Amino acid sequence: MEDALSEDGIRAVLKGTAELAVIGDNVPHEGLETIVCNVDQLVLLVPAGHALAGQQNASIVNVLDHDLVTLARSASLTRKVMAAADAVKRTPRIRVQVRSFDSMCRMVSFGLGVAVLPRAAAALYAQALGLVQVGLEGIEMERVLLLAMRSRLELSAPAAALVEMIEESAAAFSGARHSPKPAG
Repeated sequence: MEDALSEDGIRAVLKGTAELAVIGDNVPHEGLETIVCNVDQLVLLVPAGHALAGQQNASIVNVLDHDLVTLARSASLTRKVMAAADAVKRTPRIRVQVRSFDSMCRMVSFGLGVAVLPRAAAALYAQALGLVQVGLEGIEMERVLLLAMRSRLELSAPAAALVEMIEESAAAFSGARHSPKPAG
């Protein structure tokens, strides 16, 4: 198992160096079979005492007035923030780019900016680092994660068992989506 950006995971699966990759649904994945493996909600994480900390929800326009801490520009989460900025015709002020949610949260705790994160990840760090979660408006709140593979029929027994377990769990998501299988 390796932590990687969606694009790197897709390349590994296409090359055959990995059987499975968890990717954002907003990253091109032609030629791969996918199943929904998780749907999470996005929130804004800010330092306590920040101008947005007292709000229940912050509009993406107001968020973009502040420095941002993000993952790499190619990360599906950063792409989502960039798309929201494009939709409101704004250029994000990315101050720091890091490689993990842990690093994002630590940079926010040092006052280097605010960050858009999945609610579950934000909750883990908010309490430990004295940060505040704020709801978001004006950005698609759901982030869909896909499990990508070349062909389900080619998976090893352990990988196939993992896919089956994830499918059973994902059935709880209403309207779980499957992408069409590649032709031929």
